[in-house]
Amino acid sequence: MYRSDVVTFVSAGMLAPKKRDHALARRQLYLNYGALSLATTLRLAGHKAVLIHGEHRAPDDIFAEMQASGRFPLRYPLMLSIPSFYALSWAQAFCRLVKAADPDCRVVVGGRWVVGPDTEWFRAMLPEADELAPGLGEPYIEKLLTERPILDRIAVPTPGFTLNHLLVDGYLRYQPSVEASRGCGMGCKFCEERDIPVEKLGHPAIIAKSLAGVQEQYGGGQIHPYLQSSMFMPTARWAAALADETRRLGLDIAWRTETRVDVMTPTTLAGLAEAGLRVIDLGLETASPTQILAMEKSDKPDRYLRSAEDLLAACRAHGVMAKVNVLLYAGESATTLGETRAWLDQNAAAITGVSVGPVIAYGPPKTAHILIDNWAALGARPIDMESAAKTGISVMHLSKDFDAQAAEALSLELSRRYMDANAYFALKSFSYYPRGYSRASFDLDVEASDPACLPFAISSHARV
Repeated sequence: MYRSDVVTFVSAGMLAPKKRDHALARRQLYLNYGALSLATTLRLAGHKAVLIHGEHRAPDDIFAEMQASGRFPLRYPLMLSIPSFYALSWAQAFCRLVKAADPDCRVVVGGRWVVGPDTEWFRAMLPEADELAPGLGEPYIEKLLTERPILDRIAVPTPGFTLNHLLVDGYLRYQPSVEASRGCGMGCKFCEERDIPVEKLGHPAIIAKSLAGVQEQYGGGQIHPYLQSSMFMPTARWAAALADETRRLGLDIAWRTETRVDVMTPTTLAGLAEAGLRVIDLGLETASPTQILAMEKSDKPDRYLRSAEDLLAACRAHGVMAKVNVLLYAGESATTLGETRAWLDQNAAAITGVSVGPVIAYGPPKTAHILIDNWAALGARPIDMESAAKTGISVMHLSKDFDAQAAEALSLELSRRYMDANAYFALKSFSYYPRGYSRASFDLDVEASDPACLPFAISSHARV
């Protein structure tokens, strides 16, 4: 039997979008830069490798294409990455197809946030998995091709290479990524990286070189890389150095990143804007002092909100689009929501768009119930106590004021209050929609979508 000698990574897709199912949501592409880092590691070691994304396509379609293109069956193990619990059902269906077609195919499954919290629970959820990689895999990925090394959740520094986007099947459709650092460790109760120490940012010269290298991979075409860092908190000196390096290399690359609202100064933001920053995702989460304390975002809410105001003002002054993330949290009340709404109203002129959603407990019972018990003390409760065991996703009733249905309605209402179609398209097309996805195509997808599901105001919808 012919077996492909290309090491194949598959990033599990989703049977439906994780928030709301509509045509626009199904257009979104999420580059699995973690799996790409592993594929790049193998390529540098002399192996052939490819990364295939499941996206929102059926597992049957992806598997059929693998067979038709000669990418299955395989000489080496199939490397399956599950980036979120929303991708678990897709992975289950895909693995059944793989094992039915070739029972001897060794399936190695990674995705640290899904596999790592409770490997015994995960084995029961995905019995077709032959090997589980619960942590970062660069140190042992090559050994996994022929051996069964001992795998564990270990701290692994950011690799010193540029991600090889040429290994991504259909890479020209995806906006690229540049990994700047790993870890966070800020302790927010809802965050999966709350206990992972933040790593020092890569040297500006290295980051600039990676930006240039990625642009070369794309043939010099326009790209909008995402500078990946769970806790991006550069100093003003670092930002100025990055601006110097991008000028020295003659780069004109507009990029995006994310950070908290209280770890970056306006001076730093100004330097980053000079270096090409054009969109920033800001983890505000809430503007209610009560909820800031409940989330353990800060023990000084006033200072936290002043920092957020100053950073937003800097974004506006330096032409950086600010997308603000808002989290409806356990114990949310009409009062706390009103505080957040009033603060957003006050700073609306500096906000390009918002992303709003209710808090959800992710993970199996072993980890999810720790969060659920904590949130119960604030007045929240899960819709279904068995959800953690069945899916790893526990949707919550937030409080006596807001059950799950009301929280979803409020999320949409708040999003539409600060974001119209123009802003939504500008933000999504920058990083998440396929490269080349036009405004005309967006307009057609809007018309094909249920307006009740869309997170932006239709009344302001106009072609630009």
